[in-house]
Amino acid sequence: MKKLIAGAILLGASSMAFAQPGCGVGAMIWKGQSGVVPHVLGATTNGMASQTVSMTLGLAGCNTNENVQSMAMLIDARGSAVAADISRGEGENINAMAVALGVAPEDRREFFELLQNNFSVIFPNPDTATGEAVDAIVSLLEQNETLSKYVAA
Repeated sequence: MKKLIAGAILLGASSMAFAQPGCGVGAMIWKGQSGVVPHVLGATTNGMASQTVSMTLGLAGCNTNENVQSMAMLIDARGSAVAADISRGEGENINAMAVALGVAPEDRREFFELLQNNFSVIFPNPDTATGEAVDAIVSLLEQNETLSKYVAA
């Protein structure tokens, strides 16, 4: 029984280590820092400071747009495949992002080109956290006259 409990704790800790706290108090405190320790501390701080409340109320850097949250989960789940599609400006992952955001078919080409042309802004380094990539994408979309409607909170 002790081994089972220890295993569960270890599994939970390792999951937290790779979680990318994209918003909330933890993300604000540990912003710009990479590595296992800042990610664990950010996730832990978010847990203690109720990231759910921040997300629900749109506080502490959390976007309350459900489509943006869906896109963030997709990026987090598919990681490098999303980055590869963004670099090419096409592919099933970038198309899934467009669907998650509710981008109309007639606006998708512009969406794909915007992301492809700003790949280095979205992923400035190989260790870019999901939250940082999502923030960059949202910022780019907010600045685009046609696409800004898809990220309005």
